[in-house]
Amino acid sequence: MTVKTNLLLALLLLVSCAEKSAEDHVTEWISENAIQISSVEPGNGFEDLLPIGEMIGDARIVSLGEPTHGNREVFQLKHRMIEYLVEKKGFNIFALECPFGAARDINRYVVDGIGDPEKALAGTYMWSWETKEVLDLIVWMREYNADPDHKKKVKLYGFDPQHPERAVRVMLEYLAKVDPALEKKVRPELGTLEIPYSNPEFIGIRQWIPEDYDSSSVQKISLVMDSFDKNKEQYVQNSSDTEWKLAKQHAQQVEIVINSNLNEMENYNNVRDLGQAQNLKWIMDHEGKDAKMITWAHNTHVSNASFEGVNHMGFNLKKMYGDDLKIVGFFFNQGDFRAIDLGVPSKGIHDFSVGPAPAELFEHTMAQTKMPLVAIDLSKIKDKGVVYDWFNQERGTRHSGGSFNEERPFYWPYNLAKSYDALIYLDSTSAVVDIDDSDYDHIWLNPHKLHEPTNTDFENNRPGDIPDGWVAWSKFERLGVKMIVSDEDPYKGKHSAMLQRVEGLKYGEITASLRQYIDAAPYGGKTIRLKLAAKTEVTESNFAFFRLSIDPDHSSDPYEVMSPLFDSHDKYRVDSRNWKIYEIEAQVDEKADMIHYGIYLRDFGTVWIDNVEITIIE
Repeated sequence: MTVKTNLLLALLLLVSCAEKSAEDHVTEWISENAIQISSVEPGNGFEDLLPIGEMIGDARIVSLGEPTHGNREVFQLKHRMIEYLVEKKGFNIFALECPFGAARDINRYVVDGIGDPEKALAGTYMWSWETKEVLDLIVWMREYNADPDHKKKVKLYGFDPQHPERAVRVMLEYLAKVDPALEKKVRPELGTLEIPYSNPEFIGIRQWIPEDYDSSSVQKISLVMDSFDKNKEQYVQNSSDTEWKLAKQHAQQVEIVINSNLNEMENYNNVRDLGQAQNLKWIMDHEGKDAKMITWAHNTHVSNASFEGVNHMGFNLKKMYGDDLKIVGFFFNQGDFRAIDLGVPSKGIHDFSVGPAPAELFEHTMAQTKMPLVAIDLSKIKDKGVVYDWFNQERGTRHSGGSFNEERPFYWPYNLAKSYDALIYLDSTSAVVDIDDSDYDHIWLNPHKLHEPTNTDFENNRPGDIPDGWVAWSKFERLGVKMIVSDEDPYKGKHSAMLQRVEGLKYGEITASLRQYIDAAPYGGKTIRLKLAAKTEVTESNFAFFRLSIDPDHSSDPYEVMSPLFDSHDKYRVDSRNWKIYEIEAQVDEKADMIHYGIYLRDFGTVWIDNVEITIIE
């Protein structure tokens, strides 16, 4: 009887093992091996993070990913991990997914305490980093550096080759100093990329302008890059070795931006991600052998992976650094996050809420462990067996690359075993908190167009008011710009509109504007004339211009790159300190959706406009 009982138990055990699914094996392994994290909040000690530190070992680069650009708890936990890596592992470089040039304004605050961190973040035009969570991290870095006991200071760099304005300016100013003939030769072509249009409907990001990225642009930037190397000795003699290195690195950003945007951006992602990796290598080389760097970017960028022909930043970086690079992916099951809504009609930048992950996703498997906050060291998995095989194949994961369509969510597939060295899982998250929500009231997905021109003589308001019917972007106001009605010497009537920014510390590259958006339908198929009076007071390095743009309808495919049907750009400069009449004429396409016009101020100074008219002339 005992023998029969034992045989029966053995058979039952075998049947039980045979019926155990691969997911059961995986959840069991995770439950036994996961590193439990006690808190996402910075300032809660580091004891629970020590096993993660052991996984990192002596690596010189740690890349921290994120599933979306809008999970509050992910940002907080990354902040906490950065504190640990700086204080306990000797890391001294923080590299953020933002432009190289603009990030130097944040670093100015982090290293020297100069300026306002909130304004410095605003100057990057990266809406995803203009959050209280990232601001808290920047302030912590400054506090760490201000402590005299901390001899090894933290520096902040940007590594994303987007938004060329600062890079072009630095490059051209340097060439004017060391090689004026070359600067004069390339400025007509490359100087157009220096002009930031800072449109609120594009969240301040430069609109795609095809003529900025043509064969002539390629030829001119290639000439510049060749000259940096061929004439290095002369350039260094007329500046310094450090100036030469930094100017060349800015020029490199211009080259990457041009190449990534060629041929309607057909190879954009490959060129951009390779450029990110090259920038990170430059930073490490520039900072020397003692440099240890933390990178902050999206899961896709940091991953050691390729997708649909695109080699991601982490793939390129892993080739350069091997085991000296450790990659940490972040994942969440349910909750809220912030993103640009790609639905039609769009909600703009919006807080999304998602329920438990679908069964086919990695996060669903993690949810079965009932562990709310854990890390998985993938090096602990044996390279054979059910668990390894499960991780060593593509699995869908929650994903938002800054935008999201809740009707058609996309789940990014990763081979987790090959893409990351460690995974961090959060069962639930909330949305990040914007520094100023009003910055996103006018994005192109939420056009606030008027039926007809309104308040074009600025007589509807009192002096000091923002003029009715005109868009005065809150971000400009945060950066010190006045966009108000003025009673100081109007062209006609009692009032004009004034755009003013007093000379001071520079944050990013901005061209403040005061603009009006109207429905294009009444003007379709006709020629219009924009006529206005304007005057300006600016220093030699600054300027003002008025601009007319005619846009197609973006709403049917709101994330598609669409060029304006007409755009005068900065061609019409305001060049008089006295009132002067200016005009632009343009044909309005029958498919046009919106017309917008107004006055722009590059950097500092004052410009006034009055008596604005839009008339049909044909």
